[in-house]
Amino acid sequence: MNDRSIRIDKQGPVWRVVLNRPEVRNAHDLAMFQDLVQAFDEVEADPDCRVAVLAAEGAVFCAGQDLRFTRSADARQIDAYGRANVAARQRIQRNHKPVVAAVNGPAVGGGTYLATACDLVVAVDTAYFQMREIQAGNHAGGAFLFTVGRARSLEMSLLGRKVTAPQALAWGLINRCVPAAEFDAAVAEYVDALLELPPLAIRHTKQATNLLLDAAGFSNHLEAGGAMQRYLSLTPDGREAKRAFAEKREPRFTGAYPRPAED
Repeated sequence: MNDRSIRIDKQGPVWRVVLNRPEVRNAHDLAMFQDLVQAFDEVEADPDCRVAVLAAEGAVFCAGQDLRFTRSADARQIDAYGRANVAARQRIQRNHKPVVAAVNGPAVGGGTYLATACDLVVAVDTAYFQMREIQAGNHAGGAFLFTVGRARSLEMSLLGRKVTAPQALAWGLINRCVPAAEFDAAVAEYVDALLELPPLAIRHTKQATNLLLDAAGFSNHLEAGGAMQRYLSLTPDGREAKRAFAEKREPRFTGAYPRPAED
């Protein structure tokens, strides 16, 4: 996979799954999500891997969607992209192996989703998390409700403002926030602790946690919310937001519904 959007660095029992599109700030398109699923399939299937680290090449963890793809995508491509997005996050969260997120810089939109799909999240103190879907004519409604509560979830989803790494730590969105000089050591500390634990007990601890989340409606939200996101991407406001970003101007939102398909 070294020539694709994801790179896997195998270091004995520790595998680093690296977002490898630094030229676009690790923005994700359909291929990246598909590659992530494949990478974490390999993580789970290979008995030599005990712990995975989700990391990123360059100074940005993930800038969210690649507008070069979504701006021109048709309905079929948007549907495939949205489904692959959910599949990648679920593949990380439900992986049998523990996954540590090493957030070395900003995590925007889907970047925040990918980081928080991991079991433990370490962020450098200059990083931030941001759900900008609302500015793109889309939604991130309910995001992190189970983690930070309704009020903070709505603050992130409705306003789309940056949540600094120290604030994310205070809210309980991430596990650790450290200076850059301590970042690698903090990630390694979690990895080493996980390596000392029994693999089957880790697997079933994750499974039990996911069962509780599902009982509270987590998976249902992903499926229903994903369909809403795919729909909103095709609305006039969704298209306008992407055009305005490319043209470096303020968007003009109208609230218009998509036109019905022609016979």
